[in-house]
Amino acid sequence: MKNTVMLGIGNTLWGDEGFGPQVVARLRESAPPAAVELVDGGTQGLYLLPLIQDCERLIVFDAVDFGKQPGAIVVLRDAEIPAFFGQRPLSLHQTAFTDVLAAAALTGALPTAVTLVGVQFENIETWGGGLSPRVAAAVDDAIAIGRRELESWKEHHHAQH
Repeated sequence: MKNTVMLGIGNTLWGDEGFGPQVVARLRESAPPAAVELVDGGTQGLYLLPLIQDCERLIVFDAVDFGKQPGAIVVLRDAEIPAFFGQRPLSLHQTAFTDVLAAAALTGALPTAVTLVGVQFENIETWGGGLSPRVAAAVDDAIAIGRRELESWKEHHHAQH
């Protein structure tokens, strides 16, 4: 049985870059969803490939640059992700992440569903600086979106049987 993974990527040492790992840490503390693997992917890039090849559904939390107001959340699903990321570099490790998705696709082992919950960062220049207030405020929203996504997959899954 392949699993569902919630993955936070980012570097906690660079201000808002720590958004993804922060979301995963908060999920771990507050009633983690059942039957979901929570992974702090840090900046591992291609080392995350086996994890992604092995999962059925993937929700990724990341700090990205959508050119929006800091703290704004954008949700992208499946094919929207590479298309969007292809336009311009979005975050310090996004090449790594889309490369990982591309590599998984090449091996024929892409998850059935991938959702990216991205928050517009404000500051990724501050070393050791924790999240800026508006990005920190988006953590709970991102978690709520992630949980809704899990629910919709469950319903969809039941509908198919």
